[in-house]
Amino acid sequence: MQTLGSILKKIEKRLPQAGTSKEMNRQILAYPAIQQFIHDHQDSLSVEMISNSMSKLNEFMREKEAIDRGELGQNPGFKPELFINYNYIDVTYVPTQEYLESEKIRHYQSLIDNRMMSEDVKQAQLDQYDLSTIERRQLMEEISEFLEAVQIKLQYARGMYISGPFGVGKTYLLGALANGLAAMGIAVTMIHYPTFASELKSLIGQDSRLFDTVSKIKQVSVLIIDDIGAESNSAWLRDDVLGVILEHRMKESLPTFFTSNFSMRELEMHLSSIRDADEPMKAKRIMERVRYLAKEKTLSGQNRRLANRQ
Repeated sequence: MQTLGSILKKIEKRLPQAGTSKEMNRQILAYPAIQQFIHDHQDSLSVEMISNSMSKLNEFMREKEAIDRGELGQNPGFKPELFINYNYIDVTYVPTQEYLESEKIRHYQSLIDNRMMSEDVKQAQLDQYDLSTIERRQLMEEISEFLEAVQIKLQYARGMYISGPFGVGKTYLLGALANGLAAMGIAVTMIHYPTFASELKSLIGQDSRLFDTVSKIKQVSVLIIDDIGAESNSAWLRDDVLGVILEHRMKESLPTFFTSNFSMRELEMHLSSIRDADEPMKAKRIMERVRYLAKEKTLSGQNRRLANRQ
């Protein structure tokens, strides 16, 4: 087997001998990463192949030097690597670890829409959830069973309707669930229902945007409706928005979660509190879909939101 030094000497003899070109070629062949590549692949490389690859080797060296200086290079987020391409040495660009991490974060963020939530809910994690009471442990068991079902088939998983007083952690738990689902690659949208209702009302008269907004919500893989019952009720919101969303999700068996200060029975009363003889029947129709989509659970305890402010 030839030594690296003898190979490099043979290459130099074949290259242009003019002053500038000769010095540049020497720099390229002296570059440690290039010497290592030649050494590692000397059984597959001929002197002619290396001689014919000087422009690619120069490109590789310049890109490596730029990255080592902290510059972005001509392909930001990618680093050059040498490979044998038939009868010459070529350059390919592979993603850096930093780029892969940023893409992972970008993909994760594309799967979760929780813009209406507070910062603590956006950052919530299931392994940080307080399990100090029986109710909390039971809810976590339900969440674990849901996540297992989702991995088998999305439509096998049934959501929850979690009711209870202000500030006990209903929203935080489902915020943690949303982050867990996104980490599994499942698209999830979490809306604060009163805020969502206000945004929709501002779109009245903009039929295309209104339709697109409702369509996106009704079709997402997992939907979390937070604080339902706290909105200013109207027949339009109940029947043409909530009813349309829940009808689609029921037909498609798409997992849906709710949080509320109302029990399901109290929510039905809220939904029927519009002056019309037929309102109780329309409210029952909505609640039939809620009950199909979600199991009713309760969470009690102190108002942690206020306790954390003291």
